[in-house]
Amino acid sequence: MQPVNKSPRVPFYLSKEHRNQQLAGNFIIHLQPYLRAIAATLLGFVLAAQTGFSQPLPEKGVPPLQNYAPAEYQHQGKIWDIEAAPNGMVYMAADKGMLEYDGNEWKSFKGSKGITRAVLVESDSLIFTGSDRDFGVWKRDKYMEFEYRSLYPFKDDLTDINEEFWSVLSIDDTIFFISADNIYVYENENLTKIPAPDTIESSFVENGVLYFADSSQGFFKLEDLSPKKIFDLREDEPIEIIGIFETDEGLTLVTTNNGLYRYTSGRLTPLENQLSRKLRTANAFSFDTIGDTHLAFGTILEGVFISDLEGRIVHYINKNKGLQNNTILSLHYSPAGTLWLGMDYGVSRMDLSSEFTFFYDYRGNFGTGNSAVLTDNSEFYLGTNQGLYRSDWDDLNNESELYDFTLVPNTEGQVWTLETIDNQLWIGHDNGLFVLEDEELNQIGNGRGVWTIQPYRDVLLAGTYNGIYILEKREGEWRYTKQMELILGSSNQIIPDTNDDDLLWINIPNFGVIQATVDENLYPVNREIFLSSEFSGSEHYIRKGKNGIEVVTDNYTYEYNRATNEFNEKMRSVNKHQLEDQLVRNAESALLNEQYEFFPVYNGFALKNLSMDTNRDESSYNLVLRTIQAFTNEERRDFNNGAAIPYNFDNLNIRSIVPNQDDVQYQYTTADQDEWSEWSSDGTIELIGLEYGLHIISVRAMVDGVTTPILQISFRLNTPWYLTWYAYLFYFLLLLLMIYLLYVWQGITLDRQKKYLLSVQRNYLNEQKQRHKQQLQRVEEQKLQAEYEQVKAQLKSKTIELATKAKENDEKNKILKTLKEKFEKLADNPESLKRRTAEIKSILDSHINSEDNTFEIQIDELHQEFFESLRADYPELTRYDLRLCAYIKIGFDSKEISDMLNIKPSSVYISRSRLRKKLGIDSDEDLHNFLNSV
Repeated sequence: MQPVNKSPRVPFYLSKEHRNQQLAGNFIIHLQPYLRAIAATLLGFVLAAQTGFSQPLPEKGVPPLQNYAPAEYQHQGKIWDIEAAPNGMVYMAADKGMLEYDGNEWKSFKGSKGITRAVLVESDSLIFTGSDRDFGVWKRDKYMEFEYRSLYPFKDDLTDINEEFWSVLSIDDTIFFISADNIYVYENENLTKIPAPDTIESSFVENGVLYFADSSQGFFKLEDLSPKKIFDLREDEPIEIIGIFETDEGLTLVTTNNGLYRYTSGRLTPLENQLSRKLRTANAFSFDTIGDTHLAFGTILEGVFISDLEGRIVHYINKNKGLQNNTILSLHYSPAGTLWLGMDYGVSRMDLSSEFTFFYDYRGNFGTGNSAVLTDNSEFYLGTNQGLYRSDWDDLNNESELYDFTLVPNTEGQVWTLETIDNQLWIGHDNGLFVLEDEELNQIGNGRGVWTIQPYRDVLLAGTYNGIYILEKREGEWRYTKQMELILGSSNQIIPDTNDDDLLWINIPNFGVIQATVDENLYPVNREIFLSSEFSGSEHYIRKGKNGIEVVTDNYTYEYNRATNEFNEKMRSVNKHQLEDQLVRNAESALLNEQYEFFPVYNGFALKNLSMDTNRDESSYNLVLRTIQAFTNEERRDFNNGAAIPYNFDNLNIRSIVPNQDDVQYQYTTADQDEWSEWSSDGTIELIGLEYGLHIISVRAMVDGVTTPILQISFRLNTPWYLTWYAYLFYFLLLLLMIYLLYVWQGITLDRQKKYLLSVQRNYLNEQKQRHKQQLQRVEEQKLQAEYEQVKAQLKSKTIELATKAKENDEKNKILKTLKEKFEKLADNPESLKRRTAEIKSILDSHINSEDNTFEIQIDELHQEFFESLRADYPELTRYDLRLCAYIKIGFDSKEISDMLNIKPSSVYISRSRLRKKLGIDSDEDLHNFLNSV
């Protein structure tokens, strides 16, 4: 059987009138493609060969199911189509656009204005979508973001056009966009329009051939871009086809309300099998194939059915078994072994490649399973928190709507453990230890609360709420004999050591783990206690690992080291579906038969199919780069692999993921590191403060112990412009220019210095000349001043001398004249000698005693202009004051003045002080200089 594309159509759960209106106007066609030829790339085929497509699915229980509420994908509305890329990325056509999901993050993209109806994924970088009155192509830009381009030729003129594109199909490199009215063929960037015979209801691609169903004209295939009818549809029994698949027996058609039809040898006949009968009442709406061995059918009323090719139902999964609702609008089986379901409300994914299946009690019928036993006559006993339940083993097959469990009478209450001993069912119950024999429940002993039953040597050890009971078989019956000494507390696990028959491991919750060595009488001769505080995490329990005894908590696994007698810590490895998080703590798994193992989980239980091949190699998983984001404290930017990043964005956040896989561990290394980083569940790498230059980062992931091929991420953190080679060249040229300019500047400076020195020397010489000239002038002035002072002194002396001589001469002349007159009179009159002699004596005496004012008179005559100037400025000056001013101006000192004035020197000082006041000059001002300036 080949992969099939399928096409859900107008939801028929609308009213009949509404459906007829839809069919009459623009019948809705919906395609849910699975794996078309063009998408089945080499990687897809490799994945198909290695994810167990051809092996049978587990038939008991529900495969691991994960539900996504609309709030998780931003309330984008109903999901009409789903398809996965070869690398595991999943894309969905929703009411409000296209959705992308990588297993960790939902992204939404809006292309056309209408509802997105169909999606065709060529790769995670090339996607085609169909919507209301539009279809187009999505391509990623260099920043890994999608950009949409419409291909619809009538997008700008939709007045009379109302096409809705519910199918997007491909054959090789040709893309088909299909509405009720037309088929648009897109090839080599060219678009060809093929009108519908009447109204296309559904369309499919099978074995490289495009098929479509016309509402009135029949079933067609497209040959050389022309419709060719295969058969007519019966008018008396109209059928609505939602999918097709081909087997060796012919072409099988999946219809909405008429079940399955087989077309072979030109005849169309209905199939009568379990599946076909069920689909007639369930209202089938969507369809997909699961590999080449199984089929999946989504219905409106009853959830999803999974069958084999013969029509035998393998899985019947509905809301009672974990779905969010029973209306399945779209189905898609991805190469990774996951069945995706788009529902009327929400999205679900089901891992069909898992060896685990689950039985959850959504209706409160049986509770949380703790232990289980499968008897030789195929009776399945389940011990839960509500009691002991029984079911036929075949009733656990997932073909019915509900699981059928019957409560065993008188077993109400907590059942902790079940064991088959001597073909009898032993029950560890909250009320004690019981044996079910011939449908009767018999209690062994009187103790309460039995956690576990462990056969050991030739006895039975029962772990109870208070220690360990020992039971021995006597006379064909098991009887309580004693309690093991030195072991107190609630012993919910008793595990014999794998290497030492005398060693028992006992788990006591909230206390610790006891290692007890017992003798032949089961007396603990040696005990080693490992307290609960020694194990990080909570709810520790014991299990047998590959290398011996292990203690497991909710965070870590501790492995016992016999050589050091201690537990060594290691990170707990959660399995693919995180079963550890769902396990009932301290409850034990149980091997039911060669094919199935029982696991207790909260609100139900799980089975592990031991016959399933879950081995994978590195090509089974794809590590995908999602984002490269560089950031500073103020800004974030997205970049592509190989990008050149501005130097200031030296912090990077790189996110990679193995799409839609659980329990993935990541590690990375850089080109300058010798070792890989520690494994981490976070696929995000944060690099802070990167150096400039080329960086190469190698990332790998590990899923279920399988390491993926290395993903290499490279980018260049640009060197700042001031550190680039051309900047260094510029710096070198600038340095040369600076050296040259320095050289020129030095030459100019030397010339300036020479000129300056010459100027300085010239100025110095001129200054020297001027100083010499000034010095000569000062010497000349000093000489002249000295000569002047000398002349002045001489003048003063001569003046005094002349004045004295003048005075003397004047006196002499006067005396001589007087004497001459007297002698003349005496000559004339000799008899008057006596009288004349007396007169001459009197004259001589008068001239001797009389004051001589000739000097003062001459002084006054010499300084008439000086006196006039003083009188004009200082009219209050007396004649004495004027004469004193003249003496001071001439340069007479106080003693000389006192001699000339016949007064004491002190009187001269007083007169000078009075003169200062009259002249208005201070006592510290030189009076001689002042008078010479007048």
